[in-house]
Formats: sequence, C-alpha cells, structure tokens
Amino acid sequence: MTKKRINWLLILQGWAMFWVVVGHSFIGKAGEGPVWENALFHFAYSFHMPLFMLVSGWLFYLTRLKANGETHGKKWTWGAILKDKAVRLLLPGLVFSVISFVLKLAFPSQMSRQIGLNSNDVIHSILYPYDNPFREFWFIATLFCLFLLSPLWKFVLRREWTKWGMLALLTVSHFLQPQIELLCIGRVIGYAVWFYLGLLISAGDWVDKYIVCHKWIILIIGIVIYVATRSLVHGSIVSFMGTLGGITLSFGYAMVADKYIPNLFCGFRNYTYQIFLMGILAQMFVKIVYRHVSVPYVAAYIICILAGLYVPVLVSKLIEKIGWKPLSLCVGLK
Repeated sequence: MTKKRINWLLILQGWAMFWVVVGHSFIGKAGEGPVWENALFHFAYSFHMPLFMLVSGWLFYLTRLKANGETHGKKWTWGAILKDKAVRLLLPGLVFSVISFVLKLAFPSQMSRQIGLNSNDVIHSILYPYDNPFREFWFIATLFCLFLLSPLWKFVLRREWTKWGMLALLTVSHFLQPQIELLCIGRVIGYAVWFYLGLLISAGDWVDKYIVCHKWIILIIGIVIYVATRSLVHGSIVSFMGTLGGITLSFGYAMVADKYIPNLFCGFRNYTYQIFLMGILAQMFVKIVYRHVSVPYVAAYIICILAGLYVPVLVSKLIEKIGWKPLSLCVGLK
C-alpha cells in the first residue's frame, strides 16, 4: 500500500472521528439543543458509525483476508484473528467499562444513567453491551463479532454469485434488523452490510479503480444523494440512502483533501481508537464543569469538541513516552 493510499485513509478516519466527537458534544439533552447543534448532531449520526464499520471492513480485508490471510509472513488463522481482536478491541473496551463503572458509582448525581453495585448489573452490562456503563462498548462488541465471522467472509468472497448474493442478503437483513440487544446480535445484523461493503470495496480494489480518479464526481454524487434524502419523508430506505450518501461524500472528501490538504486532521488522526475510548470521558468532564460555571453555550460546545479530540491524544502520547506495554494495550496502543 503506497504512502498516498495510507494518507487518504488517515484523513477519512480523522474525518469520521471528528463527527463521532461532534455527535457526543451536545451540552444539554441530545437532539434538544439550539438549531445549529441539532443540525450537526443529526448530520454526525446519519453516517459516522456505518462509515467506521465500512472502513473497518476495508482494512480487515487488506490486512487479514487478502493473500490467503497472510500478511508480512504471519498466517492469520481464525484463532489468530480471535486473539488479536480480543487484545486490540475487547481489552481496552473492558478497561474503560470498569473506569466508567467506578465513575458512575463515585458521582451518581452527575450521571445521566445510574447503575448499581451488584452482580446482576455487572452481568447485564456484559451480556447487553449497549447498557454497559461505557455505552460505546456496543460498537466494540459489534465489530468484534463481525471480525469473528472471517471464515464466512473468506468463503463468500471467493465466487461472484456468493459475493453479490451475500450483499443482497445483508441489505435485506439490515431492513429487517431484529431488536435483540443480547450480545449486540441485532446490531451485528444491522451493521453487517456496511462492514461487508468495506470488504467488497477492498477486495475489488474499488478505491484505485474508481474512487481516486473520480474523486470530485464521488464527492458531488455523495452530496447530492445526502441532500436529496433530507427533503424526503424519513423511512428506513430513505435513511439507508442518506447514510450511503454520507459515506460516499466522505470518501470523495478524503480523496480531495489528500490532494489539496494532505495534513488535514494530522493532530489527532493517528489516535482515532484512543479518542473513541477516552474522548467521551473528557467531554463528560467539560459538561459537568459547564453546569457549575457560567460559560457561553457556544464556547462550552467548542471546548467539548476540542477536549474530546485532544485530551486522548495527550494521554496517548504520555503513555507512549512511558513505554509500558500493558498500559499501552489498555488504551488500544500497540
């Protein structure tokens, strides 16, 4: 993979993480703030998590499934993938679940979701990741389950009819997504289409063949699709198309930015997973302070975004400087 291809991907990851942080930056109640805040909130939530799923699928094929599952001399068997993702994903997720659990017990009056200190709450938070004290754990659990399906992905990507048949099946499943929160089963079914689409894009080398050379067209098409869906009555199909438009414009945007602003998001784009893990805690602190200090709403909102982006980067750099591997693994650093 060339340096340029890596750079557009870093920009895309930075762009996606920026909107994750914006989506968490509401100062009052989600979706009930000023008009401008609600507009940013709804834009962020219309595509950012599916985009992360798609990028994860794209990278997973490139680094784990391509070339018969062998990269840099390492054979990525199902067991090796399981171990790798358990360490890289689940371990940090569990660490921050414990941290969130302690904070919620220590400062219950400052938390929007209360928890109790008993075995039932602990077991429930593990079996139902969306109810975990660290609510973002649902994404980690869902992504982990999708990685575990690697034997299925390998099988269907071998033949054209199974390749496209699986896309059709997952698209239908997305619209019939069951409301099963146990082990994120419903979310795995709902998000699988985006993860698998990332696999397809990577396996077919669509980026080099179509996206790079038509980046402005991709960007414009994405904007048109997204804007068009905003004017329609919202439903499952319209929402799906809006998400597809948001993802498309994101790819076009990353390619255009790579050409004209190659250092875009360079301050935080190498620490997207750490921002995902720690950013919400930094933002929580800003929101608590806002309740007790007289600060203009807009200023608090901007500070919340900056804290969500850069506090995790500072903490990560400090941990890297310490150089203790167990600590690094706890925050998802290699």
